[in-house]
Amino acid sequence: MQCVTEFNELSTERGTYVLILNASSLVSINVASLGQVTLNEGYYAYVGSAKVGIKTRVGRHIKLAMLKAGKLRWHLDYVLVNSNITLHSLIYVNNSYIEHEVAQALYRHRNIDVAVRGFGSSDCNCVSHFFKLNSSQDPSMFIASLIKQMGYIPCILKLSTGQ
Repeated sequence: MQCVTEFNELSTERGTYVLILNASSLVSINVASLGQVTLNEGYYAYVGSAKVGIKTRVGRHIKLAMLKAGKLRWHLDYVLVNSNITLHSLIYVNNSYIEHEVAQALYRHRNIDVAVRGFGSSDCNCVSHFFKLNSSQDPSMFIASLIKQMGYIPCILKLSTGQ
């Protein structure tokens, strides 16, 4: 597996990804079946899998985050279109479907809190796939190091949907 430095260099490989988001201020969002959700300022991690390809799945997330509009299908979509949310980075592992394993590892970590119960996990037994990061470390490096400790090789790609 080779890591890339630009989003457009991503291949059609499938796998698991973690999107790091930043809430620049307190955010209150109506997230479909979950109802009203409040996110404090700071960094968040969303864990997902891309069976159609990481570039395709994450590309959809990036488009929503940049346009702040589009068809809202998944829980994450409702967060991405909020004007106080920006994408920070993408951590991905090619050809490994470890979405639930990563979500469980984040759930158990002492510097990570569940952001919203049931978020992104309506089709599995995980408590959530969306977490608030409480570490002072760079969020990308923090998550990548956790994935590395699990025995996988994570790639980091910086994203910017700046305001």
